[in-house]
Amino acid sequence: MPVPETHEGDHPKPSKRNYLLKTDGSGTGTIDNPAQGAIGVVLRDPDGQLIEEISKPIGPAINTVAEYRALIEGLKLARSRGIQRIRVFLDSELVVDQVNGCAKVGKEHIRRLHAEACSLFQEFPNIRISWIPRKWNAEADTLATKALPGR
Repeated sequence: MPVPETHEGDHPKPSKRNYLLKTDGSGTGTIDNPAQGAIGVVLRDPDGQLIEEISKPIGPAINTVAEYRALIEGLKLARSRGIQRIRVFLDSELVVDQVNGCAKVGKEHIRRLHAEACSLFQEFPNIRISWIPRKWNAEADTLATKALPGR
């Protein structure tokens, strides 16, 4: 296979370089009696270098609430950094499907969080959210678990 000829001053076109945001929330209990919750957020630049992590308790929260709170915190962090191109990954298939408009938001207590997350999404010119298995989200999961009170 012949090697393409290059000339001085030729540069390859830049690839689509995206920042990476992984989030996870940890919460248990019921709507009427939620246990303490926590969030984990990992933001990386297009080269994979860590920009910032968040690991903090959020008070009483069931799991879906914690997942949304982590997503919202991560999006606010990315927005504060002026990021334009971002790929978001989390291990809550329900939250991903709801934000992508593939699943209905049936629970009243989730609607406000869903609306806030979707509003933040609109602030990014190039954004995509996808589900990943929990084992691929270990960094954010560890941060959320570490922030749970009593851990």
